[in-house]
Amino acid sequence: MNRISITLDEDALLALHEVLLDESPEAALDFVKRHIAPAVPRSGTAPCDSSRLNPFILRDKRNT
Repeated sequence: MNRISITLDEDALLALHEVLLDESPEAALDFVKRHIAPAVPRSGTAPCDSSRLNPFILRDKRNT
């Protein structure tokens, strides 16, 4: 299983605390859409994902 790390700024952390205190599903979904979803890579996270750039295949043109 792949993992990602997301860094939240101070405003996002305060918003997260509000969501946890309110226990509102709508507020939780809004928080995920605004702060977490944009930080998650859309592709290239799996080792076998063909959208990743392979440094062993792509060579620096100066060395060819």
